[in-house]
Amino acid sequence: MIPLTEKDFRKLRIVQTALTLVVLALATALKVVIILYLQGKNEQLERAKVSNAALKQQNQILVQRISERDNVHGGNLYYFSCGKRSWNDAEQYCMSRSSHLTSVISMEEQDFLYTKANGTYYWIGLSNQNALGWRWTDGTPYDEAQSKKFWANGKPSNEKDCNCTHFWAKKQKSWNNFICTFSSKFICKWNCESSGMCQNI
Repeated sequence: MIPLTEKDFRKLRIVQTALTLVVLALATALKVVIILYLQGKNEQLERAKVSNAALKQQNQILVQRISERDNVHGGNLYYFSCGKRSWNDAEQYCMSRSSHLTSVISMEEQDFLYTKANGTYYWIGLSNQNALGWRWTDGTPYDEAQSKKFWANGKPSNEKDCNCTHFWAKKQKSWNNFICTFSSKFICKWNCESSGMCQNI
């Protein structure tokens, strides 16, 4: 084996130092790459969170639109609200959309409405607020004999201030007279032919 000279040792130290610097540079570069990768992941995570929040908001809107739905039945368009209002405010809302709280003129219509109501309280357009007897807000004549098929047992009662009508059970005899200021969901009704509102539904 040939003995190493001082010059050879210096070359080895230079090579060793150079290799050490290369290793340090590679380690630093690797660290930078890892940091950038993790930052990218964090940005992706933040974007995912924003997208998730947007999807939740859209879902809430869809749920509301599904709950506040328009249904066509028997030549009429019915709007089942999601929000709750007093009877008078509900009628005002329907009127602002060129309609009234729904009237009920047949057994078939009653079946459709109470089935859609599914046991949820909904105001309908029947009231006795002016001491004139029961009246429909849309001007439909009140048929007392037929309506007996729809009033719940013992209704309408003579309780004070219970002058407005809503569904309150998941059955045909589901009408209840109640306090008009009570907040409930409600149903508006349009005639398809005269309103022209059913074409795109």
